[in-house]
Amino acid sequence: MERLTMTNDKQTANYKASEYIYDLGNTALENGFKPEEHWDVQIATAAEKKAFEKQYYPTVATRVLPELLNETFALVKARLNQVVKIQSAVILDRFAPEPLYEYLVAFNSARIRR
Repeated sequence: MERLTMTNDKQTANYKASEYIYDLGNTALENGFKPEEHWDVQIATAAEKKAFEKQYYPTVATRVLPELLNETFALVKARLNQVVKIQSAVILDRFAPEPLYEYLVAFNSARIRR
C-alpha cells in the first residue's frame, strides 16, 4: 500500500507521521496482527522499498518529501515507542551518486511473503 501526497498543506512532518501511524494501525487490524507483533520502520530508496514489498507482507509505504523525511521518521518511531537507529552508509564508490531516500516503509520481519 503506497500513499503519495505531495500537496504542501498536507506535507508537514507531524501530519505525515499521524497519517502513517493511522495506516499502520489499519493494516495491522486488517491482517490480524497479534499484540506482541510490531512494525519495523525503515527509510528507503525506491529500489529498497520494492525489495521490502517483495520479501514481506504486509508492507506499508509512503512517500515523504526529502526535507521532511528524517523528522517524520523520528516522529513515527517515537509514536511506536521504538529507538531510532542511526544508519551509516558504507561508501563503495566515492563517485557514485548519493542514494535518494524518499520512502518510509514498514513491515513485520516475521511475516515473510511465501
